[in-house]
Amino acid sequence: MSLRFLIPFAMLALVWPLAVRAQEAGPAPSPARSEDERAAGSSITGVVLDPSGAAITQGEVTLVGTKAEVLARTTTDKVGAFRIDNIAPGKYTLEFHADGFRDAHLAAAVTNKRFSPLRVVLQISVETENITVATGINVPLVSTETSENQNNNAIDRDALDRVPVFDQDYITTMSRFLDDNAIGTNGVSLVVNGIEANGPGVTPSAIQEVKINNNPYSARFSRPGRARLEIVTKSGTADYHGSMNFMFRDSVFDAANAFATLGKPPERRQYYEGSLTGPIRHSKRTSFLLSLDEDLLDQQDIVDANAISAAESLGFGPFAQTLPNPTHHFFGSGRIFHDLANGDQFWFGYSYEHRSAENQNVGGTTLPSAATDTRFLEHEINVSYLHQFSPHWVNQARFLVGHFDSPVTSVNPGAQINISGLFTAGGAQADSRRTEYHFDGTDFATYASGKHQLSFGVDIPDISRRGLDDFTNRAGTYSSPVWPPAVATPATYLVQTGQGHVTFLERVICAFVEDNIRVRSNFSVYLGVRYYFQNYFHDDPDNFAPRVSFAYAPSDKSKTVIRGGAGVFYDRTGPSPIGDLLHFNGVNLLRFIVATPEYPVLPSELAGTPTSLVTLDPRSRMPFTLQYSIGVEQQVTAKSTFSAVYIGNRGIDSFRSSDANAPVNGNISRPNPAFGQVREIQSEGSLKGNALELTFRGKPSMYFSGQIQYTLSRTDNNTSGITYFPANSYDPSADWGRSDNDRLHKFDLLAATQPTKYFTLGVALSAYSGKPVNITTGADGNNDGIFNDRPPGVPRNSMAGPGLVDLDLNLSHDFPFSKAKKEARVLSVALNSFNVLNHPNYVTYIGVRSSSLFGKPVSAQPPRRMQVDVQFKF
Repeated sequence: MSLRFLIPFAMLALVWPLAVRAQEAGPAPSPARSEDERAAGSSITGVVLDPSGAAITQGEVTLVGTKAEVLARTTTDKVGAFRIDNIAPGKYTLEFHADGFRDAHLAAAVTNKRFSPLRVVLQISVETENITVATGINVPLVSTETSENQNNNAIDRDALDRVPVFDQDYITTMSRFLDDNAIGTNGVSLVVNGIEANGPGVTPSAIQEVKINNNPYSARFSRPGRARLEIVTKSGTADYHGSMNFMFRDSVFDAANAFATLGKPPERRQYYEGSLTGPIRHSKRTSFLLSLDEDLLDQQDIVDANAISAAESLGFGPFAQTLPNPTHHFFGSGRIFHDLANGDQFWFGYSYEHRSAENQNVGGTTLPSAATDTRFLEHEINVSYLHQFSPHWVNQARFLVGHFDSPVTSVNPGAQINISGLFTAGGAQADSRRTEYHFDGTDFATYASGKHQLSFGVDIPDISRRGLDDFTNRAGTYSSPVWPPAVATPATYLVQTGQGHVTFLERVICAFVEDNIRVRSNFSVYLGVRYYFQNYFHDDPDNFAPRVSFAYAPSDKSKTVIRGGAGVFYDRTGPSPIGDLLHFNGVNLLRFIVATPEYPVLPSELAGTPTSLVTLDPRSRMPFTLQYSIGVEQQVTAKSTFSAVYIGNRGIDSFRSSDANAPVNGNISRPNPAFGQVREIQSEGSLKGNALELTFRGKPSMYFSGQIQYTLSRTDNNTSGITYFPANSYDPSADWGRSDNDRLHKFDLLAATQPTKYFTLGVALSAYSGKPVNITTGADGNNDGIFNDRPPGVPRNSMAGPGLVDLDLNLSHDFPFSKAKKEARVLSVALNSFNVLNHPNYVTYIGVRSSSLFGKPVSAQPPRRMQVDVQFKF
């Protein structure tokens, strides 16, 4: 049995005895109740949670008799728990109410026997908008619940309307709190209402809450907290409520881009969005949610003037410095919700999305001739069903099915000319098409009794029938440090012919079991394990990922909590590597790499060139990350907390590529002359990261509500992902260095304040140190067909890149049309300014030594931009 197989079970073996001993050392079981206790009546206890399993604090719990009389009332505490004592035997109804959630009712029959604790899950609801402005940040409280970590980043509906959000893109706004080094091969894990999805499924005003790093070691999810973005969407309501939004910006009010040397190009954006919810035909059990948006964006690509000058001096062009890049996007979604008589909850939804964009992927050193046009079309159906078997058993089933079609077309069909670090001219050679029929779903049950809350189920992140059409490089790509290519300075010509269409069924299937154990009132332990399977990569069957965490307070009333955890997280390839294995098998799609070609390439050169392959290393395994953390959380004020957390990451068996047929010692010929490049996908990479994370969140005063986070970190690795080739395929260890995404310092602030009754001010501030830049020679000195050779003695990613400073502001005022809170109608007008300081925020520097642009920036983030938002809520 391999060491990697033993690691997960070793972790469980270490933690399980701790939990058992602590539980055994806890309070003794309660003795049998005396006659006096029975005469005093029974007690009903339980916990109230949201759909994600997080505690609902300050929720109202009411005990109602058979004649609808209120007999007792209480509120949930900081861990969502409640207790009602001295209840005489009989039949009752428990009513649950919490702001932002749908009310729930539960029948309870009390006898002389001890009443087992209840577990109640409240569904998200759309509450009537309040006329008075609130910042909307949830009140944080330190807790010994293992899921209530205070270094998470959460923002609810009202706060989303008060902070600056560029183009209504809430996902990008919250993504500042993600950790790029924790993100897997398949990108950020987007979880919507508990299941992985391609998109939110609703428009922005129908989003109730966005969370990052919530319960980071949960076995329900495939990726750790800082690689996962969770979205909770709104539900239906018994009354009609809605929101209509209009957003507008025009470059006449903006600053000029740092590289627009010929003047500020015209740009404009118009965005229309809205959502409506309410009952269907006055039904108290059936409701709907409709959300729509349309986005008309006219922006401009900006090309570096030096790249244009260099290209035109070599006979290319002429080129304009700016290129119109129009985008049109439409999204529509409808959902129907129904509450069954037995308390079950069901909803069904459909969504449609269409996006078209022209002249993509131009800017910096990429010239206008290399532009592409893209299209995207998706249909999706969502279904959710919640069934409560008993006060202790709850089952939730959710799934989605969908289809999308995404073609990419090169504007110019000509061959591409790539001069290292200087410019890319000619055509894009990027023609492709991706289609997909996909299924995602989860079905899990939760049982709560005594000290335990046990969940288990099946999670299917992806079962997809995919079609990948690769028509790239049909006319070929010339790569060279000079132009025209010369034998003295090695260059390559890459061209592809043959069958570019493949179809395959990708299957990713998972299962999990987890147990939240309340060992004592001041000590909780979480134990979980997740099983992972993906086909096409040797169908590796032994991928068990244990997760453990704990939360401990020195006393029941302590304002300090010590929290720690560890977990294994398996990676996932996504469809592209599978498509490469099927395409470049030596039969379907043939790739030829011609060394030191003529220009244009001669037929005789192609005739004598062997085809290249993509293969899978027979020793490859599914990569995994081991993350561990320990931290302290402190309640600073009644509504604010501070946390300091150390986080360690170890990437094991990380993906990379290697040329298994690379020339040896700089020779031109390859070891096996029957083939060209043999790209072997391996799992031999590694990563090491350490971080200190300081987080303040909450509302310390009436003038501030939000979250502040500072991270000091260092991450090193020897691979940048599954398509990454080391500079020398025979010495990949030499590529150990700073990660491409390594930032030493990272500071983020997202907050809102209401200094006067006349306006609310929202602030977003990001200040980051730079990511590193890899220095290369610009030539292919080892003749492997890849231009990533480094100068002798220069480590990978050794140049310091540009930092980032971005300050965004939102100034808003509400105009109420009604004084009644239950029927509130409010018009909100907001003026936003993004990159207020107009800092250039260069994207990166050119790291190619042979380029005249070495060490210089060639593109920048957008300059200062103004945006007007008008929202009507009712």
